[in-house]
Amino acid sequence: MSEHPGPPFPPQNTPQQPRKKKGFSFKVQMILFAASLVVAIGGFGVIITLNNMAGPEKQAKTLTEGDCVVLTGSGEEADAVKTPCDSPQAPYTVGLAGVDDGAWSCNDRFYKYAVPTPLRGKGVGLCLAINAQVGSCFDDIEAKTPPPLTDCGSARLKISEVFPQTSVEGGLCADDTVEVISYVGKGTSNFKSATICFVTP
Repeated sequence: MSEHPGPPFPPQNTPQQPRKKKGFSFKVQMILFAASLVVAIGGFGVIITLNNMAGPEKQAKTLTEGDCVVLTGSGEEADAVKTPCDSPQAPYTVGLAGVDDGAWSCNDRFYKYAVPTPLRGKGVGLCLAINAQVGSCFDDIEAKTPPPLTDCGSARLKISEVFPQTSVEGGLCADDTVEVISYVGKGTSNFKSATICFVTP
């Protein structure tokens, strides 16, 4: 045997341990959770703010043909509120109710009325007829917008007679009648036909 040993054996490679997957620490996870919670609360707050800006839901959205209404507010605050038809403060009847898409119109002798619903989609479009109550007084029933009720002491026109049918020539009314409005109801609607006779108060 030689007195000089040979070179040492190279060290054997030790198997490497698999690297642990790095994840978010607990502290980082809590920070992310808190941030997402703040975003969620902020988004909810924005929704609440937008709803408050839009104001309360308009009552006009629940109206159907045949309902009697009182108009309230103006501009963005305009609304139409359902009222008993025998109320002396209910001058109009809904002849047609739909969506105000900007292109709708009403038939002759009906009055166009739009109820805006800001931030809630399209508004409400109404075609209003005069509520046929004997004794109600008006000034200008020829206008395109709903004529307001007027004190009979200074009004130009007063409802004297009402007939539950259509009269094209107004032959149902008395001789002293100065104006006649006749509405045609449809079989599928709660809005009924009527002939309204007006005299000078």
